[in-house]
Amino acid sequence: MAFLPNLSRRNFLAGAAALSGASLMPAFAQGTTRITTGFGWVANVEHANFWVALDGGMFAAEGIDAQYLAGGPGLPNSLVNLAAGQIEVAGADWGPVASAIDKNNDYVVIGFGFPVSPSAFLSLGANPIRTPADLVGKRLLMQNPSNTTIVDSILTAAGLPLDYEMVPTGFSPEPLLAGDGDAFLCFATNQPIILEQMGMTADKDFVVALLDDLGYKVPAATLTVSRAFLEANRPVLVGYLRALVKAYRVNAADPSIAPRLVVENYGIDLGLDLAQQTRQNELQIPLMTAPGSDRPYMIDLDSVRQPLLDAAKAAGVEKTLDLDAIIDLSLLEEAFASA
Repeated sequence: MAFLPNLSRRNFLAGAAALSGASLMPAFAQGTTRITTGFGWVANVEHANFWVALDGGMFAAEGIDAQYLAGGPGLPNSLVNLAAGQIEVAGADWGPVASAIDKNNDYVVIGFGFPVSPSAFLSLGANPIRTPADLVGKRLLMQNPSNTTIVDSILTAAGLPLDYEMVPTGFSPEPLLAGDGDAFLCFATNQPIILEQMGMTADKDFVVALLDDLGYKVPAATLTVSRAFLEANRPVLVGYLRALVKAYRVNAADPSIAPRLVVENYGIDLGLDLAQQTRQNELQIPLMTAPGSDRPYMIDLDSVRQPLLDAAKAAGVEKTLDLDAIIDLSLLEEAFASA
């Protein structure tokens, strides 16, 4: 979702105990090209467009035998699976991808699942965080000490002092409600739903401030492939993106489809709640396109070039990355031309 190093992931309600392991679709279909997508998290509605494309035959129409490997607690992350040749497309946030490339992995990013990151500060209405200045002097509940680099970046860009207290916390927003901190670094598509289910109202009882709106404009959820696979299978990858674009349009038009696919089929073993998954999908759809755009997975690279470089540095990358060589959006352009 901006890059949040090692942040515990999306679905509070599913829980680690529900995860039984990696999931694979049926066996390879003759005459098609297999593309296995590795997710960074469990098979929930976060991957809505994929489920719609899979169930709706959009991948099959492109001659693609689409399979997937779900992620989750205790499982290898998608970039490890990509390096091992277990998958062809890795869903991974920018920081780990930049770090992997810095370690001489020849990867290319062909799109971003969330051009606007779902990462956000959640605060209560009585003491809201709406602007960078509101962070000054606050106790910020965060799950990992490295997340301070994000706050430092926001405050520095706004010309504000690095005056705040980092308060370690878990995945639940309960410490915020208990007054243990003034704001909680969360996913706008997840923890706020918990407050809604408690009867609280957005922009009144609680406030969600996207990191993007606070000036930290790092897109999330890359689609990353090896350069070798891209060069050998470019038309197939264009078809893969075209299927996802078509699926996005279906999902955006009817946000109820993907949650049912997850709850009743692809994530049936996770004990997911249909109402929660539906609300998550409603909240995430506006983040799947950049502001003013109707093109999913696409970013304006020049507008986020420096934030991406800053996030790479925060991830431990010392050299300056050649983003024009690492991020190739021309496949998306081809997909949009024929989707």
